[in-house]
Amino acid sequence: MYINKLLIGGKYVFVKNYTPKRFGAPGKRRRKRKMETPEAMARYNNHKRAEKIQMLMLLNFDKGYHVILDYPKDKRPETYEEAEDNLRKCLYKISRKLRNHEKKFKYLAITERGKIREALHHHLIIESDPLILKELTEVWGNHIKFSQMYEEGAYKDLADYFCKIETKEEQEKGKSRYHRSRNLKEPTVKSRIVSGPLKDDPVIPNGYEIIPDSVVSGFNDFSGIRFQKYMIKKSADGNLKAISRQHHSIE
Repeated sequence: MYINKLLIGGKYVFVKNYTPKRFGAPGKRRRKRKMETPEAMARYNNHKRAEKIQMLMLLNFDKGYHVILDYPKDKRPETYEEAEDNLRKCLYKISRKLRNHEKKFKYLAITERGKIREALHHHLIIESDPLILKELTEVWGNHIKFSQMYEEGAYKDLADYFCKIETKEEQEKGKSRYHRSRNLKEPTVKSRIVSGPLKDDPVIPNGYEIIPDSVVSGFNDFSGIRFQKYMIKKSADGNLKAISRQHHSIE
């Protein structure tokens, strides 16, 4: 017996399978529960945040843009709080301008400190819309870099990047701080209890294909229960691709 949980976002489905705490998996011995350390708990929470952001990206920013907002050398903010205030003001101004065009502004945003010179700057995820690009350029100025988002890997690397603990201020809080608009679509969540045993290989429905290297399985270090996670998407041609497996435990 195991629990099958689906997070559905458009053509993508994030599958989570895990055995309930009160049941053991047939043929699989439950591992001894470990003490929860602050570091391990922070890594676990970061994994969950990255999964959530990944689904938000897939559901709301199809072929969107990854934008970097930078500053002239003589106008760079000296503190993280000042940079965050600049970002909030920028997002508010763009939202207000777009409302005049009866358009809603969707975004994900973070403030980052450069590794070498520690120069503060910002990363945004926005929709691919000429009007949004125009208003953003007018509000922020010339120090902007645009790059088209590509769905290879289902935005996993980009989601992980948004969740990494980068700045000193984030290290003190133990988590990354990101901004999101309230109008983002949320994935549909469905759960069910499956009476059979949890199989070693993912179960791929007809008409779907698995995202390469998305399979993660093992035992939860805190509870000792067995889990399995992977992502699938609707296949364009109906042919299923080979499964690329990558097994490791979330610590």
